[in-house]
Amino acid sequence: MRLILLCFLVIICQETKSQVKFGVYSEEELLLEEVSFQPEAKVVTLWEEANSYFMVNGLHTDFHYRFKVLDDNHDNFGDILINFYRGKSLVENIVKINAQVSYLKDGLRITELLQKDQIKEVNLGGGEFQYVLIFPNVKKGTIIEFTFKKIDHQFGILEGWSFQKKYPALNSKYTFKAPIFFQYQMIMQGKKVAEAAVISEKKNLYSWLRKDVPSLPEEPFVGNLINYQERDDGYLYSSEYVNPDELESSEMIYANWKQLANRWLDYEDMSSYFILNPESIPNYPNFKLDSLSELDQAKFLFDYVSKKIKLLNSSYLEPIYPLNDLIEKNEGNSFDKNLFLVHLLRRKGIQATLVMVNDKAKGREKLIEVPFINQFHSSIISTQIEGKNYLLDASDSITPFGLIPPSKMVEKGFFLEKDKGRLEELNHSHRSGSIHYITLENDSSGTLRFKNQIRFLDLKALEVGEDLRKLKEVEKFLSEEPILKGNEIKNPSISDQLSSSRSIVLTFDSFVGNESEETIFLKPIQFSEFNNNPFTQDSRILPIEFKYPYFENFNISIPIPEGFVLDDFPEQTSLTIPSKGARFSYLVELATNQLNVLVKLEIHKDRYLSEEYPDLKYFLESVSSKLNAPIVLRKSTVL
Repeated sequence: MRLILLCFLVIICQETKSQVKFGVYSEEELLLEEVSFQPEAKVVTLWEEANSYFMVNGLHTDFHYRFKVLDDNHDNFGDILINFYRGKSLVENIVKINAQVSYLKDGLRITELLQKDQIKEVNLGGGEFQYVLIFPNVKKGTIIEFTFKKIDHQFGILEGWSFQKKYPALNSKYTFKAPIFFQYQMIMQGKKVAEAAVISEKKNLYSWLRKDVPSLPEEPFVGNLINYQERDDGYLYSSEYVNPDELESSEMIYANWKQLANRWLDYEDMSSYFILNPESIPNYPNFKLDSLSELDQAKFLFDYVSKKIKLLNSSYLEPIYPLNDLIEKNEGNSFDKNLFLVHLLRRKGIQATLVMVNDKAKGREKLIEVPFINQFHSSIISTQIEGKNYLLDASDSITPFGLIPPSKMVEKGFFLEKDKGRLEELNHSHRSGSIHYITLENDSSGTLRFKNQIRFLDLKALEVGEDLRKLKEVEKFLSEEPILKGNEIKNPSISDQLSSSRSIVLTFDSFVGNESEETIFLKPIQFSEFNNNPFTQDSRILPIEFKYPYFENFNISIPIPEGFVLDDFPEQTSLTIPSKGARFSYLVELATNQLNVLVKLEIHKDRYLSEEYPDLKYFLESVSSKLNAPIVLRKSTVL
């Protein structure tokens, strides 16, 4: 919610001067060639700092970053992105950008300030903006440095500071100074952050300085690193100007979830979606759906909103438009679209509630259970139709009725109901995975081929559908889809049943592999995500995270070609891990002139502790070995 700057905020909290002067490098920085505590690092943060303080026009934060490239610039490090939300009323703004690059040329150090054409502002739409800083001559030995000021008129929530990022940091500092009459609650993540905190007696000045901070490890199957960063966040929770007995009526702070929900719903653009008589709005849709069942009415309205209203790229925590503007423009963010669907469902007498959720791709997976609004990023809808509960998301036109994207599949959501605002657990119902039907056949030329049909279900189908939309051309999709990439296939076809049955069916022919006049080696399972074990590290630091629990089933039919006999095939196997969090079975059935194989792989959890890594690694090594084991046919010998 946009917090109005209090008229009595006239006390200025002067910023603390940085101990590092822009453009002045120490001999140690110039000579540095390796990070002692992380010698493999290609880039190091020499200094980074955020210094937050109040001025009469809002919360100011001065940022200062200094990086050095230690090796050949393989990652093309050098284009820096600064994102901010300007919105319709200058909610945030970036000013006073200063940047320079210092590099070696013929053994001499050259320093250049960035010019205007190297500092570009980009309008991302939906009130989102971005500055792009383009640093030239970034190579081994280069130091890039930049400073800027961010002005934030919503001082109720602090942006926070992460001490752990992509690159190791020699020094990482964050300072926050508030007027004496404000009290902020600081949320510190990580033992070392709490140990490094310096807090004034009156709790209006907070400071952290961390040295020699390693980057977070790059490991496969990790969700958002914010879950594991050493960081701190904060929010305004009290003020001397507010009577403690009147916290729930205060416009300054949020005392509990009910008060937060009421304040949010009272916001003008939000409340426009709950008006009782919207028919006076020009072009207001009037649907005649009384002949349909309640469920079919809901599906019709869902399709209308998800497909007709264009989704804008916006991380704003409120609707961009009031209801009348949304109808006129046919565009909006996640909140606009889902609020519009809530509005239409309620008009038909269907119970529906907007739920704010934290997007796992953008923020913490687990909620902080205090009214800290900045931890939310998007929305879904909770509804009850014909006695059954559904979670819906009309944000994106590709997401079908009854599913929500994996990134929004979190444990709890913030239910926005008048006088009933609350955190509540979310129950996600899905059966996601893939079913493979594989048969050995002769093609029209008499050549052996595998006939493949893969049916992707629920969230796995949604992923495939997103890939199809992103790559646009089916041929490009087939060449880039992970489980198909690198395999030669023929006669592909795709049946998109995502909106009707939450599935996508892919059929194609694939080559048998090694065959000769005497022997045929068959590897029918060519398109599993675990043909190769993704876990090759000896040890693991972070938990293992899958996007969601899922399965792979393979139904394989191998008719024995005339003139051949079955020579060898994999033995039956059943595997699990000690926690029972993953299972694998490989069953073989011998019939007359035919071999049938049934394979099931089940990943029961979306998160495994790092302590489970050895078990999971060994499990998937065994799975991979079994999936790649050949079935051998040998030419029969007639005596």
